[in-house]
Amino acid sequence: MEKKQSDLTFGKRNFYEFLEAGNRAPKALQSIREIILKDGISSEERRKISELTHGDIKISIASAKEIDKIAPGKNHQGYIIIKNRTKEKASSGWEQFKNYIEPGMGPLLILDRIQDPGNLGGILRTAECFGAKAVILSDRDTCPITDVVEKTSAGALHSLEIFRIANLHQCLEFLKENEYWIVATDETGDEDWSKLPDSDHIALIMGNEGEGVKRILLETSDFQVRIPLSGVVSSLNVSVATGIAFDRIVNGN
Repeated sequence: MEKKQSDLTFGKRNFYEFLEAGNRAPKALQSIREIILKDGISSEERRKISELTHGDIKISIASAKEIDKIAPGKNHQGYIIIKNRTKEKASSGWEQFKNYIEPGMGPLLILDRIQDPGNLGGILRTAECFGAKAVILSDRDTCPITDVVEKTSAGALHSLEIFRIANLHQCLEFLKENEYWIVATDETGDEDWSKLPDSDHIALIMGNEGEGVKRILLETSDFQVRIPLSGVVSSLNVSVATGIAFDRIVNGN
């Protein structure tokens, strides 16, 4: 059994999300070297996994102790995928981004320097749940796509196009040229979200956990909005704030 931890996908939900995504994007299945399952898994579940992988991937059964050695300290739940993947899953690069984007594909999500892997994974999960197809990450000071990000995303990572862009200001200008309105969240923004355009033409930008969205990006945005708060605490976790923002954009106020 290959034990290169950086190439693992683990946890039951993430496991099945990856296999189901593989049926939509065959490259995902092609990256799998081996599947390792906990001892005692039912024959019905084995059959389901075999169907999802088209019977072409090696499946091994291992004890809980053996699986713990492969993924030490991880909540694997007895489900592990070992992949040949050596590079971060990302459609990285400016040219790929420009070739992908067309008008009306929103809502899109832009993340400015999100550094915590738990936050990034949760944000990706939220974005996918609200219908986003693409996420743009700042190239610097941003968390890489680690196994923690992948697991926290609950499989959403595999259904998203992810781009790393060095110059987010240039990215915003390009989106404007392609009929997108840039919506930035900021503590000094407007509480009235009713003026926002249709979500198909919105690119939402969320900022760093401590500093928020960079000033130059705020100044480039078309709308600056904030989530009204009533408690003593003056700010929300960025993952939670992203969920609220998406709900307002997609479902209205």
